[in-house]
Amino acid sequence: MTTIDLPSITPGVRAIRPARHAAAAPVAPVAAIAVAASAAGRRPSLVQRLASLLGTVFMVLAVVAVLFFAIGPRFLGYQTATMLTGSMAPEIVPGDVVVTTLQPVGEIAVGDVISYHIPVEDHRVETHRVVEVIEGAGGATAVRTKGDANASVDPWLATLDGDSVYEVAAVIPQVGNAIRALRTPLVSHVLVYGIPAVLVGSLLLMIWSRPGGADDEDADDSAITAGTGASRPAAGSADVPTLDRSILENLGEELSSQAGALQFADSFVAMLPQRIAAVEDAFAARDADSAVVALLSLNVSASMVGASRLEEGSSAAMEVIDRPREHAAVIARLRVLGAEFQAALGGIIR
Repeated sequence: MTTIDLPSITPGVRAIRPARHAAAAPVAPVAAIAVAASAAGRRPSLVQRLASLLGTVFMVLAVVAVLFFAIGPRFLGYQTATMLTGSMAPEIVPGDVVVTTLQPVGEIAVGDVISYHIPVEDHRVETHRVVEVIEGAGGATAVRTKGDANASVDPWLATLDGDSVYEVAAVIPQVGNAIRALRTPLVSHVLVYGIPAVLVGSLLLMIWSRPGGADDEDADDSAITAGTGASRPAAGSADVPTLDRSILENLGEELSSQAGALQFADSFVAMLPQRIAAVEDAFAARDADSAVVALLSLNVSASMVGASRLEEGSSAAMEVIDRPREHAAVIARLRVLGAEFQAALGGIIR
């Protein structure tokens, strides 16, 4: 970065100021331009600020989506589903996401909206309003339901098995349309490859805009560069590295601590079993929306810590969401890639 010694410029300006000739006038503007250029050099450019803001927004949205759609249902006991038909209009329309929570069967009453497996045809999950509750002689509870927009009651009597049933607690308008859009090949590829690129690009711009350099790093921050273990491939190699150190090093520079980057990567490894389990659960439930969210979470987080092969594997998994026969092989592959990254990271941390 070019700097200007302002005290050395000031006397020159003062020496010229007494002369009242027109030829002396341009000197002050030149000094002002030089000072402005120096100040601009110290501030991030508009492009850099926009890239940083976009990266932050994408990250916040990704974290919120993962917490709500992938992590929350596993630990907080609720479920989410996208409404596909207009049978519950106008309260719930196609594209809305319904959030359901477990309620005791004995507390279900007429007027409640529940999600349950219908007892006929393909036993699909239906979300309709209870219009009649029937208590059986053996203690079993059965219900008749109806869609608010339907002219007649559903042509079946559904027995509620177990002690609880999912009741609609909230409706999130139109979010389901966005999730379904993620499943289209074009959008999924843009998100899978575009979001990590934006995040990495914003990190690089933030690093390049910093006035300081690597000279301020502590001695402990040399762990990544000096460590052993898996590293980036040799020049010209077409292989994707298990662990791309350059990404991890850039993250360390942005955090001003390579040790902090290693700790972040270690936390990623600790969360891997849960992230892969979320993908597996979504596959088992044939819930494509949840599978997209879980795979995006895995892909973005893997790209941030340099788990390049795992990032590539999660991208490939997006393409087989609708092919159940390949799900088991995909999960096994993700676990292998996760173990390889853990071993590579362990070689650096030791």
